[in-house]
Formats: sequence, C-alpha cells, structure tokens
Amino acid sequence: MYSQRIFRPFRRLVVPVFNETVQKNLINFCNLLEETSLTFLGVVEVDSSSSLSAGNASARKLRKSLYDFIRSRHLDAQIAVSVAYDPWDGINSYLQDHRTDLVILDWSSLPKNQPNFIEGIKRINANVAIIRGNFSKRHPKIGIPLRGGPHAQLSLRLALAMRRSELNAIHLFLPETSAEVVEAPLLGISRILPSLPEVNYQRKASSNPLAEILELSRKSDVTILGIAEASAERQASLGKVADQLLEETEQEVVVVKTQQEIPRREEDWKKETIGSKAISILVDKWFAENTFHASEFDNIDNLVRLKEEQGLAISLALPALNEEETVGNVIGTIQKTLIEKHRLLDEIVLMDSNSTDRTREIAESFGIPVYIHQQTLPQYGAREGKGEALWKSLYVTKGDIIIWIDSDIVNIHPRFVYGVVGPLLLNRNIHFVKGFYQRPLKTGRRVQSTGGGRVTELTARPLINLFYPELSGVIQPLSGEYGGRRKVLENLTFFTGYGVETGLLIDVFEKYGLSAIAQVDLLERIHHNQSLTALSKMSFVIIQAVLKKLEGRFKQPLFEDINRSMKIVQYESGNYFLEVKEIIEQERPPMITLPEYRAKFYPNE
Repeated sequence: MYSQRIFRPFRRLVVPVFNETVQKNLINFCNLLEETSLTFLGVVEVDSSSSLSAGNASARKLRKSLYDFIRSRHLDAQIAVSVAYDPWDGINSYLQDHRTDLVILDWSSLPKNQPNFIEGIKRINANVAIIRGNFSKRHPKIGIPLRGGPHAQLSLRLALAMRRSELNAIHLFLPETSAEVVEAPLLGISRILPSLPEVNYQRKASSNPLAEILELSRKSDVTILGIAEASAERQASLGKVADQLLEETEQEVVVVKTQQEIPRREEDWKKETIGSKAISILVDKWFAENTFHASEFDNIDNLVRLKEEQGLAISLALPALNEEETVGNVIGTIQKTLIEKHRLLDEIVLMDSNSTDRTREIAESFGIPVYIHQQTLPQYGAREGKGEALWKSLYVTKGDIIIWIDSDIVNIHPRFVYGVVGPLLLNRNIHFVKGFYQRPLKTGRRVQSTGGGRVTELTARPLINLFYPELSGVIQPLSGEYGGRRKVLENLTFFTGYGVETGLLIDVFEKYGLSAIAQVDLLERIHHNQSLTALSKMSFVIIQAVLKKLEGRFKQPLFEDINRSMKIVQYESGNYFLEVKEIIEQERPPMITLPEYRAKFYPNE
C-alpha cells in the first residue's frame, strides 16, 4: 500500500498566481515533473466591503496576462481565475471542483504582507509544494531529511517523481530513541526505502538533527522537507528547520504540506451559508470569474492554435426567416475573416425557416449549405419557431462546438463569433457561453442608444431572479449569440419557439452546474426591433418555458391547468378589440435520443 502511494505520479499541477507575473523558477520546477498537466490559477482578492462581482475587471486583466504568458512561452497549460475575499479561500474554492495532485507556490511571490499568510498556506486543501530557488538544473541532486510526521511520505513521493541525477534520503532520530519509536513516525516508509535502488538511504542517530539537515542541504542541489508545527511564540512559521532553510541557505528548497481536510472557520460558514446571501456570493463569484470580453480573444490565430491543439471542429449555424437585407453581409463578413483568413470555423450553415424572400438564394451564393428546417428530419414533423431550427441544426452540422448567431445583425463583426468561441477553447470546463451587449433601440431611421432588450428586462430576468437566482448574473439570457459543446447540447431538450434560449440556459445549469456557463461582452448589437405586440407574444412564450422547467424541478403538473391562449389588445380606426392567439411552447427531446442522429454521429455504438 505504501509503495503504491509513494510511486503515484503528480498528473495535475496547479500554480496560483497572485499578480500578473509568473516567476521563471515555477516553470523550471514544473519541468522537473514528467507527464503532467499544468493550470495557472489567477487569484484575485476583493475588498470585503465590495461585492465579489467587482473583481471582474481584475480577473479579466489577470486572465489575459496569463494567456499572453503561456502563448509567448509556448506552454501547454490551462488558465483559470478565482475571485474571493481571501486568496486562500479562492484557491480552495477552485480545488473543490478540480481534482489536483499538487499546488505549487513560489516563496518569493507569496503575499507575505498578509499577517496570516502562513496560516493560509496550511489551510490549502491539497498537497502543497513551496519552492525557493531557480531550479535551473535539468537533473539536480536531491536530498531528503526524513524526520517522520504526516509530510514525510509526500517528500519522498515528490522526489521520486522529479528528474534527478541522485537522490539521498537520511532518516534522522535522537540517539536515545527506541527502535519502535524510530519506525513509528515514518508510517512504514523505512521498510520500502532499502528496496529502492535509486535512493541512497541511511539512518542516522544525531543529537543535532538541524546541523545534519543543513549539511545535507549544502551537499544537495535541492532539499525537500515537510513543514512542522509552529511553536507557540512563532505562529507565522513553517517550522524551525524549514524557516532556516528558506531564509539562510543558498541551495534550492522545497517545503511540502500534505493534503488535509481543514475545518473552515466558524465565521466563514456563518458568512457564506445564510440563505439568499449564500446564493448572492455564489453569483457574484461566478460573475467575476466567468464574465469575459470579446477583446480577450481578438488574436484569432491563438484561438485557431487552441482549436487545433484540442482537435476540435467548430460549426456556425445561422437561423433565418426572411432576412434578405442582412443575411448576405452576415455570411460574407464571417466567412472572409473566420474561414478564409483564419481557419477558426470549419463550416457555416444556414438553417432557414421557409423564408418567402431571397434569404436562401443569397446564402447559397456564398457556397454554404442551406437547409429548410421544415424539410429536415421530416419524419418528426415540422413545428414553427426558432427553437425548432436550432434543434435541427444539431443534426446537419458536424462540429464539436456549435455556435449560433442571429442573421439580422446590422453591425455584424467577427467578434460575435470568436467572442463566444473563446471561453470554450480557453477553459475546457466551460460548456455553454452566452453573449451580451448594449442594445440600441432602432425605430425606423432613428436609433436610441438604449432601450432594446425589453423582454429580457421586463420578463426573463425577473422570472430568473425569482425562480433560478443562481442564474441572476446572466446579463442577457435571451441573446441570440451563444454556443456550446455538442456533447452537452445533444443532451438538452429544446423549446421550439422563443423559449429556447431560456430553456437551454436552465437545463445547462441544472445538468452541469453554474460553473459550466460563461458570458462574454460583445460590445453592441444593432438589429431591427420588433413591435410591442410581438414582444408581448414572446413574453407569453417565455413565461410558459419557465413554468415548464419548474414542473421538472418540483415534479408538479404546473403547466396542465394554465391558459395557453393569449388575448391581444388591438386598436384600429378608433376602436379597441381583442384578438385571440393560441400560443403553445412545445419541447423537442434531446437530439441524442433520435436513432438517426446516433447512427450519424455514433455509428459504432
């Protein structure tokens, strides 16, 4: 059992970064560990008097700095950001959701100005290595003083995982110590060491262990040892020996702490677990960490590189209904930049809803596939609505990532696509991305700087805040610019009408969690706004969609008894009258349940 633990490799490394600079020694140290995946975790601390969402600007800046760093160094690494009131809580928050073998801290970069930074290190719920030195030698001579305690096993395991020229381990004990007491602290490690030919192992009785450790350090390129309990008079300490090695020796030092479940402070539990306040903190933290800006991804060549490294194909599907005025400019702009100039997209397809104008003819002139959703998968019937087109677009596209943007965007720009793609390529734990933007209200030739998004603000967001408060940080739940991973989208139900955006957002949250969702600022979107009557119908459908999702949550037939016809107030020739419309929002099953889809995408199953 001990041998299995000791030889277990460190596959997943996390390097917390507290400012915009990554020290070179961290890269050198990580290179000494073979076959690992590396994540740089940017840690943003927010003043306790502010909302965590206030950390978004700092998070974006740090994330971009880390991204530029790994690109300039050609590093195979992931990037994450954690925003918290306490940096150590921020690290633990990330570790809760991401399996990690070793957290690596650079001694010179630690926030030593904080009075409790040593306590913070000890609170990290993972194996931790605190490094000091350059680690420039590719095969250093390693020395390990084994003194027992819970960290001895980790010291040996780390040393065995590192590239090295020589490994010397010395088990130190006081001369008067009995054999039973000598063996007990090492938890059986001493029985394994003699059988390891790569380790020069010796046991030594010494009345001055500190002098022996300092001597071992002088003869080694790297010394690895565990932390020790601090004395009563020196609480801000990693232990007497570790402190002295870090402060006084010239050789490289690694101080390790093994993973332990550290009970959180009572005041933290009280602060973060009081009903709605807990949700508010969760949402603020998500907002700060998972809100991106399109400018973070304007280096399209870097996105192409990420896509190729991950072996992904990306499809853009354009839903359309009578969009002859704008569809050509939308296709031409995206095609020129994101297919011809930069191969970010593998295909663009138009999913038409039986337009009666020249929409399909214009799209075909650009050489892209054009489908009519009423004629796609005809054996399942044809329903009206945008959601029906999006659902069927899963069947006709081929990408691992599917992006949807509306085809009526007047101020089309490639950012509407690459901004949504970016978070999915940057963070493999993000599965679904929503765009948001300023929405000028265009009426005729007049454009107001604000006023768009009326259904969002008057219907969708109030309902989400009421019933799904965890999603209350999503700025524009109804935006038409969004996308996700096929493996997620194919497992979701699709409302066939205007409830599709709301339904998908709720389903992703309930199936995959809030952290799987991100949003990106796409700056400004101008399109032709609809009449109040049309918006009223849209609101009616969205309310139905939310009620339908609540049925699934509470297992109650809320939807059966509600009215599905809408009386619309009309005014004509000085008279008011009521027009009755039957408006029913229907759902399509997950695409993966269709045998035709499984035969096309999973032929060997």
